[in-house]
Amino acid sequence: MWERNGNQQPNSIVADIEDEGRVIVPVLYKIFISVILLILSLEWIYPVTSSDQQGSERFLSVMAGLTGALLLAGLIRTGWITGVLVRLFIALAALCLMYGGNDPVGWATAYPGILSADMDTFIDNWRFHAMSTETRGLLMMCGWSMLMASVQSLVLHRRSVMLFGSATLVYLLLLESFAGLDVYASVMRSVLWILLIQALLQLLRLNGGVTTPSYRGSPYGRWSAVTIVASAGMVLFSSLPGQFASIPQPERISLEQIGERLARWAGYTQHSSIPAATAVTGYSTADAPMGAPLVQGSSIFFIAKSPEVTYWRGETRSYYNGSTWSDPGQSFETASSSGLLRTDGWENPTYWSRIRQTVTMQREWKGPNPLFTGGIPVNVSFQDKNKDNQENMLSLLSNRESATLWLAGSGNDKVIKNYSADVMVPVASPEQLRLLGETNKEKDPAAIRRTYLQLPTTLPDRVQTLAKEIIQGSETRYDAVQAVKTYLAAHAEYTLDTRMPPRGTDFVDDFLFVTRQGYCNHFSTAMIVLLRAEGIPARWVKGFGPGVADPDAPGQYMISQGDAHSWVEVYFPGAGWMPFEATPGFTMAQGVGEDVAALAGPEPVAETPRYMSGGLAYAGAWLLARAQAIAAEPWLAAAFVAAALLGAAALVRMRRLRPALRIRLLLAWPRSSFPDRDRLLRAADPVWAALARRYGPRPPGMTLREYAASPALAAGTDGADIARFAADWERLLYGPDRPLRADSLDFLRRALRLARQLQAL
Repeated sequence: MWERNGNQQPNSIVADIEDEGRVIVPVLYKIFISVILLILSLEWIYPVTSSDQQGSERFLSVMAGLTGALLLAGLIRTGWITGVLVRLFIALAALCLMYGGNDPVGWATAYPGILSADMDTFIDNWRFHAMSTETRGLLMMCGWSMLMASVQSLVLHRRSVMLFGSATLVYLLLLESFAGLDVYASVMRSVLWILLIQALLQLLRLNGGVTTPSYRGSPYGRWSAVTIVASAGMVLFSSLPGQFASIPQPERISLEQIGERLARWAGYTQHSSIPAATAVTGYSTADAPMGAPLVQGSSIFFIAKSPEVTYWRGETRSYYNGSTWSDPGQSFETASSSGLLRTDGWENPTYWSRIRQTVTMQREWKGPNPLFTGGIPVNVSFQDKNKDNQENMLSLLSNRESATLWLAGSGNDKVIKNYSADVMVPVASPEQLRLLGETNKEKDPAAIRRTYLQLPTTLPDRVQTLAKEIIQGSETRYDAVQAVKTYLAAHAEYTLDTRMPPRGTDFVDDFLFVTRQGYCNHFSTAMIVLLRAEGIPARWVKGFGPGVADPDAPGQYMISQGDAHSWVEVYFPGAGWMPFEATPGFTMAQGVGEDVAALAGPEPVAETPRYMSGGLAYAGAWLLARAQAIAAEPWLAAAFVAAALLGAAALVRMRRLRPALRIRLLLAWPRSSFPDRDRLLRAADPVWAALARRYGPRPPGMTLREYAASPALAAGTDGADIARFAADWERLLYGPDRPLRADSLDFLRRALRLARQLQAL
C-alpha cells in the first residue's frame, strides 16, 4: 500500500512528528546532555594540562569556558551565517582571555598587528611553526569551535555519540603511547561519559518523540534518573573488588608495545627503529618525553653578535625521571634590567672572562620565555621602545643557581626583539680543570650534592655498573668527564632517525644497551646519568649551538631552529659549572680563540639532503629507506606482493558485492526516519545494472516494466521478483504517493534478494 501525501493533513501533531521523523525534546534535557558532552570534551584537554607546566591552569579554564559557550550557542536555533559569526566571536574572546593577561581588551586592540606580521611570515616561508603562539592558538580555537559544533549536531540531531566517543578514546591512547602521559583514569571516565550520553539518547528512540508539556509524568525525568543511578552503580560495582582484595595496578594500553611486538614478529631486530611521531628541531620550554625522531629545521630563530664563539644557554634541568628532564624545585627572584644580576663575586678571572653580546630575535619575544645568552649573565639591557617610545624597563626573573634569565609577564608592552647582555664565559683550560682536584665528594657543597646527584630509583643496575667501569682509573673529575665522552663516541652513533623507548624502559638504559643511536638529548642525558652514578654533580642544559657565522659581518652569527642543542655542565669546586659537549662531532670550546668550524663540528643538517626540506621530504626519505630495506629481504618483498594480490582480489570481490552490501547496510543501519524515495532508488539502482549484465541491456524505447516482462527475464526462476521489483520501482519513480515503511522494507528486501541471486550466477 502507498500513503497519499498530497493535500492530506495529519490528524495530530504526534502523527506529524512520527511521519517526518522529528522529535520534540525538552530544552532542559538537551542542556543536560550538553553538560555531559562538555565533560567528555574536557577529557581531550585535561591530560595535556595536568603536568604542572606553567600556564596549564589558565589554559584549562579558558578552554573549558570556550567549550561551554560553544555548546550553549549550539542550543540556540540560528541561521548558519549567524552561527558561524557567533562561534568566531566566542573563539576571539577566548583568545583574548588566554593571552591578554590582566588587560584582554588592550591585547585585542594590538593583536591585529601581530596577526598581520604572522601572515606575512607565513607567506614568505610557508611554515606554520614560524607564526606566533597567539595565531596558532587562534587557529586551534577555530578548529575546536568547528569540532564542537559538529559533535553537538551529531549528538542532538543524529542521536549518536559513538563516533566522537571512539575518537576520544583513540586520542587518549595516542597520548599514552607517543606522549607518555598517564591517561588511564581519563579513559575510564570517558567510557562512563560515552555510555551515559548514549543511554540518554536512547530514550529518543524508545519514546518516539512523544512527551508531555511538564516534566511531571514525563519519561525524560524518569529515564535520566534511572540512567544516572545505573551509571553510578556500575562505577561502584566495579570498585567493590578492590575493597576486599589487593588488586595490582592495571597495565596501561600501549600502542607502542603493540608496534614493537609486530616489528619483532615481522623479523626486525631490537636495534631496528620503530617509526614514531616526528618533530622538527627547535626550542621548546616544555618537558616532554625524549627520544622521538627529528626532522632538521632551518628557519632563523635569532641573530647574535659576539666577540667569541659560544653556545647559547636557555634553561637548565636537574631532575631526571627516566624519560625526561624537569626542574620542579627551581625558584626565581625578580630582577631589574637596570642593575647587576650577580653581585656575589662568584666569578673567578682564572676560569671566567667577561664579554658583551647582542641578540636580535626574528620575531617579538615575550614572557614567560627565557633569554638566550652565551654564558652566565651579569646584566642585561633592552634596546626596544615601548608604545610611548620609551626604553623598556622589563621585569626579569633570575635564577642564581641555574644562571638563567626569564622574561616576566605576557603583556603586549613587554615584547622585545633586541637585547644586550654582559656574560661570563668559561676560559679554563683542561690543565687548570685537572688541577682543581680529584673526583672526591667532600669538596662539593651539600646543596649541590643534594640536587645534582639525583637519579631515579628505577635506574637499572647495569647503568651504574657501566658508569663504574668507565670512570674507574680516572684521577680527576675532568678525566672522568672525558672518559665518559670517549666511551659514548666509541659505542653510540649520532642520528636523528630514532624511536621512543618502550613503555616502562629507562631512556638512558635503552640508549646505552639497546639502540646505541641518538642525537644530543641521548648523549647529554647519558653522560649526566653516568657521571651522577659515580658521585659527580652534573646538570642538563638546553639552548642553541653557535650557529653559522655571517661572512659579511664579522662577529655576527645566525642561529636557526636546526641549531637547537643540549649539552652538559659539570660542577668543579672552586670554579663553578663548566660546560662539556657529549655529542660526537661537536666540540665545546674551553678557551678563547676557537673558530666556528672547530666549535660546531659537523652540522646535523647533514642527516637531511640539502634539496629536501619539510615533512613531505622526510616522509619521502623514510619511504625510500623502507623500500630499500624491503628489497634487501626477498621473503618480505614476497609477502608484500602476496598482500597486494590479495588486496586486489578483495577489491574486485567488493565491487561485485557492493550492491548487496549497500542495501544490507541501509536495512541494518538504525535511524530515526526511513529513507525517502530518492535514497531508496539510489540504493536499488545497481540491480538494473546486474540485470543488464546477465540478460542484456534494455532496448531503447522499452519501459522498465516491459523489460522485466520480456521472455528472457520472465522465464528465469526470479521472474516474479523482477516483475514486482519493476512495478514498485515505477511507482516510486513516477507515482505521487509516498511509500509506507512496510512497503519500503519489502522493496529493499526484494532488491537485496535479486542482487544476491544475480551475483551468484
